[in-house]
Amino acid sequence: MDPSRQRSGRADRRSGFSAPRRDRSQRQHRRVEAKSRHVAQRHFRGGGIVNTWKTLYIKEIKDNRTLFVLLPLLTVFLELVAVLSFDDGQSIPSAHALWSVVPYSFVLVLPFLLIHSFAQEIKGQTHYLLLSLPVSRVQVFAAKAAAVTTLGLVLFALSTAGLIAVFSELRALAPLADVQSIPFTTMHISVFTGACYLSAMALMLGMAGGVAGLKLVVRRFAGLASAAFVLGVLYCYFGTLPEVFGWIDLPDNSLLWSDSNSGVQVSMSPEFLKINFTFFAHSLIVGLASMGIGMWLFEKRVEA
Repeated sequence: MDPSRQRSGRADRRSGFSAPRRDRSQRQHRRVEAKSRHVAQRHFRGGGIVNTWKTLYIKEIKDNRTLFVLLPLLTVFLELVAVLSFDDGQSIPSAHALWSVVPYSFVLVLPFLLIHSFAQEIKGQTHYLLLSLPVSRVQVFAAKAAAVTTLGLVLFALSTAGLIAVFSELRALAPLADVQSIPFTTMHISVFTGACYLSAMALMLGMAGGVAGLKLVVRRFAGLASAAFVLGVLYCYFGTLPEVFGWIDLPDNSLLWSDSNSGVQVSMSPEFLKINFTFFAHSLIVGLASMGIGMWLFEKRVEA
């Protein structure tokens, strides 16, 4: 038998077997998509925009409930270790008080959690359900970002409460150690930590949202494209930061907040608040712009 005819016969047999297999795969895909659409429409029918968004928001929290429980509990534990390290009669603070600063580093987990939330949908084949929902794709994206932001705000509140308690213990310990009291008030700590933490969270979540949308669109060299996007955002952020601070009119000697503790007058001027607010506002704008790019790419991926 001619070898060329034998090879062509094998190719025909393979194509004959593969065609029904492709047809079955396509039919199965259509059934899964139709079922997902039917379940979604029945679940979200008549719910309204607010109830629909609330359902999506709760779904995201449930999907990542392990971290939503573990990280706050770990934060509370570390803050308790720091606060309880102060004993009656001691004049030198324990090194365990530094544990109160560690929970602020948990903000580094948030962008990876947001990216993982999108990757989990693709890996678990549940993105068919999301894409078939009778809701705006922006709501789906915003629900994921809002869930992660909620976790970040809870961690910030717990961490700051513990840090304020530690600083209160340090101020009470100052007369016993015959040193000057720490010149910070609760307002100082709240404003400074809030500006730093929330600015970092806004910027990193914005970049994570952009990367998540980019990975849905770019099939090849997704890692390289994501790295280029992050570097571009950071370049724009730090490049415009000096100009933003240049808009602040700093010369002002008035007092915005004043407190007295252990005979030391502590005050906070408007400049302190202006600098921190400007830093946060700049980070928030850049973060929202980056996340807006991710939302736009996500919308384009859905339409494709």
